[in-house]
Amino acid sequence: MNILLVGAGGHARAIVEGLRSQGHRIVAYVDPSQSPWLDATWIQTDFPTTDKAGTDTCVIGVGGMTAASLKLRLELMEQYSASGYAIPPTTHPAAFVSADTVIEDGCIILARAVIQPAVEIEAGVIVNTGAIVEHDSTVQSGAHIGPGAIILGGCTVGKCAMIGAGATVLPGATVPPGGLVRAGARYP
Repeated sequence: MNILLVGAGGHARAIVEGLRSQGHRIVAYVDPSQSPWLDATWIQTDFPTTDKAGTDTCVIGVGGMTAASLKLRLELMEQYSASGYAIPPTTHPAAFVSADTVIEDGCIILARAVIQPAVEIEAGVIVNTGAIVEHDSTVQSGAHIGPGAIILGGCTVGKCAMIGAGATVLPGATVPPGGLVRAGARYP
């Protein structure tokens, strides 16, 4: 599949590694700055762009760690979708995703992530490297589960919430929309 990548920073680099290992090709990328590591056509502009670069599929490579940046990331995804782009979920081949899981458009599931049965991952969520989302949990749109974070069974992570690296959300807990669970913390 030929892909337009939106954003070409460090987060995008991890996404591209997974895409390329599955035989996908980044034909162009949109970013205000030229990437030193990405060999594709550079579309030098702020987001979004109307230049389709020969593809109708894009992947959002922009990350986010605050409620405000995650909200902007989700809005960016919605703008590209409204412009006619398909924004399929992207799952690294080294991730495990249960067959009994719902993963919506625009999600990014990175290497060594584990998503267990009966989990719902709503649109535009990032499940970062080595993160675990246990059974019967819901991660709402635009949230970011940081590297090595663990969401235990029956949890809800609110829209555009940030779960920091190595944090643990205890069984049945609800993290509010825009909430922050600091790196290494236990919640609640």
